[in-house]
Amino acid sequence: MNILFFCWEYPPNGSGIGRYVEEMSDALSTAGHSVTVLTSRADSLPRESLEGSVRVLREFDRTELRSMRVAELALGVARDCKADWIEAADHWGEGSSLLKCRRRPPVVVKMHYNDVLEATRYSQAWFSWQRAMIDLACLRQWRAISGERYSIRHADILLAPCRRILDEAEKQGVHLAANRAVVPNTIQPLRWKNAESQKPKVLLVGRLDIGKGLPYIRAMLEDLVPFFPELTIEIAGGDSYARGLGSVKKWFDKQLGEMREYVKLLGFLDQRQMDEAYQRAWVVIAPSRWDTFPQTVLEAMVRSKAIVSSPYGGMPEMLEGTESVIADPESRDFPEAVRRFLGDSLARAKAGKSVCDRVCREYNPQKVASAYIDKVCSFL
Repeated sequence: MNILFFCWEYPPNGSGIGRYVEEMSDALSTAGHSVTVLTSRADSLPRESLEGSVRVLREFDRTELRSMRVAELALGVARDCKADWIEAADHWGEGSSLLKCRRRPPVVVKMHYNDVLEATRYSQAWFSWQRAMIDLACLRQWRAISGERYSIRHADILLAPCRRILDEAEKQGVHLAANRAVVPNTIQPLRWKNAESQKPKVLLVGRLDIGKGLPYIRAMLEDLVPFFPELTIEIAGGDSYARGLGSVKKWFDKQLGEMREYVKLLGFLDQRQMDEAYQRAWVVIAPSRWDTFPQTVLEAMVRSKAIVSSPYGGMPEMLEGTESVIADPESRDFPEAVRRFLGDSLARAKAGKSVCDRVCREYNPQKVASAYIDKVCSFL
């Protein structure tokens, strides 16, 4: 098959969606398919390159999202590479202009994160009054949200990495494309020898963001520090902006109070630094208020780390049948699960092995690429 990924988020630009495109395009090309990625320009990188066997074209700017120029550009690339279909993301509705074109290949839209769904939108609201501010911001961004709504309704094929996001959309009464299926995201296996720092460390990977569960960290520390006075929670990710709060980093600093000394903000990390952070960690936490199918959890799984995750999003599906723990970060169950892992190296090792076994069994590139091709072709 000839497949075109059309997404502005591709490393080094963007975040988790870009990582998905990178991993999925590599999995499909390794399986013998011809894959092209049309993405946004990046400083110091050529406009065309070959990454493995994936052809990457960096031809537009983020400011051009949803424009007809970029849609026509994508159609031209699709003709050039004889694409059997084009995959776009729901986020920002960047495939919406493409879907409105008459003569085009089928368009597959993968659901990752969109503001049409209240579960994702309001995960950013810690205070009740922030919801009104988020709604106002959504009114100002109506073009992007309209594009997201159009994409998930009119996609020729709608894919989701987990059942939960489809359930949330259906529960809310959102109109979804008729042809839809669940195909999980993938990650390459690693040659990884697990290790830990001498002193207890907990790792949270993700931008400084309300939705990633930062408001729960102080209460978590208050429960954990009496048992582990040398504990550090490391957080890897850049700052973000929250409605009515401004810089989340500044707000988080104030909110931590006397617990601030137990938190280390690592900022944005390159791959080597990220590997070092995973190596140090005794436990990886994902206390998100919503996360569809976080790449960071896949990264922790493939690195054999014990994981404590929230139930909000696709994490319960990702970790099903493993020794890791799903717990509500608003309850004492979450820090209690972290405390049990910190105090029991054998339990950590057992949990780490179980998640690594699952990710290698269920989310390996060969299995996911095959499921992806089968699902898409079944609708064509």
